Amino acid sequence: MDLYKAYLHIKCDDQSSKIQTITTHKGTYRMNRLSFGIKTAPAEFNRIMDQILREIPKCEYYFDDIVVHGETKEECAENLDACLRQLQKFDLHLNQRKCVFFEEQIDFLGHVVKYNAISKSPKKVAAIMEMPRPSNIEALRRFLGMVTYYSRFIKNASTLTAPLRNLLKNNTRFEWTAKHEATFIRLKQEVASDTVLMPFDPQLPVQLACDASPHGVAGILSHIVNGVERPIAFASRSLTPAEQGYSQLDREALAIIFAVDHFYQYLFARPFSLVTDNKPLVRIFHENAKIPKMTSARLQRYAAFLSGFNYSVNFRKGEENSNVDCLSRAPLKGPVNQTDSAINKEVHQIFEASINQIESSTLTYEALQEAYRNDEKLSQLVQELRENRIEDTEFTINSGILFRGTRVVIPTAMQPAVLDELHRTHIGVTKMKQLARRYVYWKSIDKDIEHLVRSCPECARVQNSPPKAPLHPWMEPEGNWQRIHVDYAGPYQNHHFLIMVDAKSKWAEILPCRTAPTSKSTIELMEEVFARFGFPDIMVSDNATIFTSEEFKQFCSTAGITQKFIAPGHPATNGLAERNVQTLKHRLAAMENETSSMRKKIFEILFRYRATPLIN
Repeated sequence: MDLYKAYLHIKCDDQSSKIQTITTHKGTYRMNRLSFGIKTAPAEFNRIMDQILREIPKCEYYFDDIVVHGETKEECAENLDACLRQLQKFDLHLNQRKCVFFEEQIDFLGHVVKYNAISKSPKKVAAIMEMPRPSNIEALRRFLGMVTYYSRFIKNASTLTAPLRNLLKNNTRFEWTAKHEATFIRLKQEVASDTVLMPFDPQLPVQLACDASPHGVAGILSHIVNGVERPIAFASRSLTPAEQGYSQLDREALAIIFAVDHFYQYLFARPFSLVTDNKPLVRIFHENAKIPKMTSARLQRYAAFLSGFNYSVNFRKGEENSNVDCLSRAPLKGPVNQTDSAINKEVHQIFEASINQIESSTLTYEALQEAYRNDEKLSQLVQELRENRIEDTEFTINSGILFRGTRVVIPTAMQPAVLDELHRTHIGVTKMKQLARRYVYWKSIDKDIEHLVRSCPECARVQNSPPKAPLHPWMEPEGNWQRIHVDYAGPYQNHHFLIMVDAKSKWAEILPCRTAPTSKSTIELMEEVFARFGFPDIMVSDNATIFTSEEFKQFCSTAGITQKFIAPGHPATNGLAERNVQTLKHRLAAMENETSSMRKKIFEILFRYRATPLIN
């Protein structure tokens, strides 16, 4: 559907109207409606359309173009009726001549969209095919721009366009040769090809294949349908001169980071399969692995970035990875972030604060290597591994450090220091074992952890009685951040703490405040979190006045959040929040004698909580 003179539906206030004053031969006039050509008009119009149509199911829009769809004709009709009623409510008019209804395929934004297939628009393809040979740089840029728009359909776009892109370089004379003519014709043929992509379906398994060459990195996002890979989109880019100097291992790792970052909106908060033809990266980036501290800083940054995704890594030989291999050798030119990847700043801050989940001032490369030399059994094992005298063993040597699988082997002399680091926030036996099993190894580590916790007076002092099972367990939501559980802890150590826990991922947020909480202050704290993760569908809380006030109810209603309250006198029904309240109290009590600030304590508690795998 097409809105009729879309901008003119938007009425402007008096101040905006004055800014739109125009002078004509018949006098001066003020525009009372949003005028075409205003720089901020597209953004304002899109913002208003989002407010109007955001609640309509299966309704997509791009400026004045609206698409309503459904899996069946009946569902499509229901969604269309809801959309039309909403447009009528806000007095928005359609251009009937440009509207089509109940079509099995549509031409939208230069693409033909139909069931399980996306292809190029014949009209746009015809326009490219009819373009004359470029006679200057401006015409060449227009042609390359149109070709780049369809680069997601072209596997070797960068290699094909390279001769033409060379003409755009500074201090290069624009001279059209036979080579450029051949490239021009070949690109037209590629644009005219019948490549078909599959639309993204959140219900189907997702695979991301990555590869790198000396000149570029690439990724192919695909669905697996009946065991067959169906491409969703292709992506590639050239390497900078600095990146071309990377080792092959680092280039392959960069390819993974580039592809995950490029397809972020398809991959975040859902499981996917990562495919690479570099076997060492399978071990380094394994979903359950902890990258060793002695690995290069670049790979450590990459591993920190990937830790926020739910993926599995699979190895595929180069000859079986031909599609993405071709792409990496034909990368698409584009803007490149000089810091390897747009890795979240928070990851850098966390990594600077604790480059390894388990470390201390004594746990260094040099200290480990010295301790190996002084440990009779381990020194012998290290020597045998270096001389290849042992076969079929789980132990390996990397940069002088001994590993069992992906876990650092800790010599006897350094085990007390590692235990102290594991036990620093008094997280209990189970969590300590889970944390240790990811990063470090020695033969009696489980028994040593149990003995340490049993003999710790702080752990004994804050130990709680076994929790009672809830009468009516909550159903697990389908997605992350659909249902959250909230509660307040405190006053404790001169602070109150707002605790928010996601029911699906168990992700927790703890927000301290010095004053007694009110509905207004609670809303302000929640807005900080919602600005990062969005609004949940359901919020579970107790019946405290903070959550039952008219001000808080109005906030939830405006944000589209459904409130659910637990039964009075039964805090166990809000078990997720209650459990984290108890955890916070226990760990703060155990850290009471530490001199660090409350913010630092909360940071350490949250960091270790999020770094520790869930029991299930």
